[in-house]
Parts: sequence; C-alpha cells; structure tokens
Amino acid sequence: MKLVTNVLGTFVLKDGRIIERILFPRDPKEIADLLEEIESGCCDEEIQLINKLKKDGISKLEVKNPRRFYSYKSSMDKLARDKPGRDKTDMDKLGMEKPSMEFIEDKSPTDLNDIAKQIGVSKAEARELVHSANLELTKKRLRTLEKDQLVIHAINSIDKLDDAINELTEGLQEWYSLHFPELLVNDPEEYVRLVHDLGRRENFDPVMFKGTEDSMGVALSDPDIEVIKTFSRSILELYSSRKKIEDYTKKMMEDIAPNISALSGELLGARLIASAGSLKRLSRLPASTIQLLGAESALFRFLKTKKKPPKHGMIFQLPEIHSSPKKIRGKIARMFAAKFAIAAKIDSFGGEFIGDKLREDFLKKVEILRG
Repeated sequence: MKLVTNVLGTFVLKDGRIIERILFPRDPKEIADLLEEIESGCCDEEIQLINKLKKDGISKLEVKNPRRFYSYKSSMDKLARDKPGRDKTDMDKLGMEKPSMEFIEDKSPTDLNDIAKQIGVSKAEARELVHSANLELTKKRLRTLEKDQLVIHAINSIDKLDDAINELTEGLQEWYSLHFPELLVNDPEEYVRLVHDLGRRENFDPVMFKGTEDSMGVALSDPDIEVIKTFSRSILELYSSRKKIEDYTKKMMEDIAPNISALSGELLGARLIASAGSLKRLSRLPASTIQLLGAESALFRFLKTKKKPPKHGMIFQLPEIHSSPKKIRGKIARMFAAKFAIAAKIDSFGGEFIGDKLREDFLKKVEILRG
C-alpha cells in the first residue's frame, strides 16, 4: 500500500488502484502552496489519510520520500508518550492506536496519467495543471527571499566597510601626522574621533597627550584643519553605518541561526554562512569542510605541494582557537567544526535550541586540551 501526492491530490493506492483520496482544488496557486508545503513536511490532506489508515490497522506505508514524514512520525510518537493515559476514544480519533506509522521508500513511481485516468481527468487537463502549478510555484519562490541571503549581504557589507574604513583611517593618520605626529592612539576609531572633535593639536590635553606644546609637526591654517575635520567626519559616518549593520546582522542571526550564534558568535557564524552560500548549504557540509572554509588557497597549495596542510580557515577568528597554543589549535578547530556542523543542521531544519549546551561542552573540552 502506498501514499501518492501530486497536483491532483493525495491518494492511497493498493495494487495500483485508488482506495482512498482527497482531491486538491484546481486552482494552480493553491496547488503551488501545497506543493511547497510537502517539500519538507506533510500537508493536512496527507495527515488525514494517514490517520485513517492507522485507524484501519495499517502500520506500513510506501512513500516517495520517507524523510518528509519524519515530522509526522515524531509528533505522533511524542503525543503518545506525553499522553500515556489517553482513553481509547481519543486515540482512535487521532489515529493513534499504534504509536507510529512506518514509512518505507516507494521504489516504483506512480504515473500521474494513471491517477488522472482513475479519477476521470484527461491527460491534457493533467498536463496543463502540472504546467500551471509549477509556473505558480516558480513565481512564488522568486518572490520569496530567504533571510540568510539578507545576512550574507549584511556581513559582506560589513567586510567592505572595514576595508574602506581601514584605508581611509590610514590616510587620515598620514595627513594629520603632518600637524601632530606625536598623537598615538591604539583605537583607530578613537583617533578619528579626537581629530574630528579637537582639530588643532593645541586643543589636546598636554597631560594626556605628549607633544602638544613642542610638537615636531607643521602649523596648519584654519581651512587646512577644517578640511581634515570634514574628512574625519566622513569616516565617523562609516563607523556609524557599520555599527548599525552589525547590530542588524546580530539580530537576524539570532532569529535564523540561534544555535550557530550561541556557539560561534553572530558575526563569525554569518561569515561561515556567507562562505557556504546559504544556511542550507552550510548545514550539508561535513565538519572537515567547515573547519577549512576560508582556507581554500592554503588547501589547494597543500594538495599541490603536499606541505603544511591548513588546520583551520576563518574559524581561526574564534578566540578559543587563536588564543590557544599553536600545537593544539588544530584539535580545537576540529572540535569546534564538529559542534558547528550540528548547530548548522539544527538551525537549518528548525530544531530546538541547544546552542548553550554545545558552547558549554566545547569550552569544557578546550579547557581539558589546554591542561
């Protein structure tokens, strides 16, 4: 016995003959919605038929993609466990006289035309319905933007802003050092802000900044100082834009990838998603590949020369890796990549939040390695 779902409806077949059916509306848009729904789970019509079959004592069912029915199986098993005291009437209503239905792969696909013939639909009508529904489904997908694509563009914008800010700040330092070469500030943004707010070296506190009174720099006119301050203001605006995009990225990551965010931090997680191309693609990568994302050049060099294989890619940004002794960085990178692969899969498939547990377990293992 098998369950078949197509543009015409969902059907239960026995020896090729339809014994149960729920027809879909003939509206291509509604069919497109249903087709999209069954790509990753069960539609209500399928659940109705499955529950009816279970009530009739059927425990095995052939389906095209058994993985698609895991959500149904899990929810029914959970309900049976959570409600062990249900009376027989309630169990019958839910089709739960048995804890679960076994879904096995259907290795002999059913021809749509055969289904159409049994329900009195012509081949031409069925073909037109397939065409119209697929067209609507394509339109629907084009109009739907995955949120991880927004994150990818946001994190790429941050990296481009960082490049621009670094280059412009370096130019400002070279320019302003003509006037006040003694000004030494570790934080580049603070340097830009001081130049913008104070302008002339005479305005700096001589106690905090050496060289204000006996600087080796040249004197500048008011127009010189004003244009430098204008330039510094532009850089500060870039810093402000970067901060806003960073806050946006963190918020989006907490929404679409909470486990990744808890384990790696929002920005590193976003960069790994961007490197893979999407959250879905990232979730399909093995831990060994995740470990080396961003180190493709080093990997190709190793494959060519067989010398010094890379131990990590962009995950080197993780404090637990780059702050550890060099001899154990590779082991930490492997442990982290394994945890990250789990987090990515859970986030991609909308599983429960275990990011804190993954993070805690990872930190414990790092401490053990560090001794």
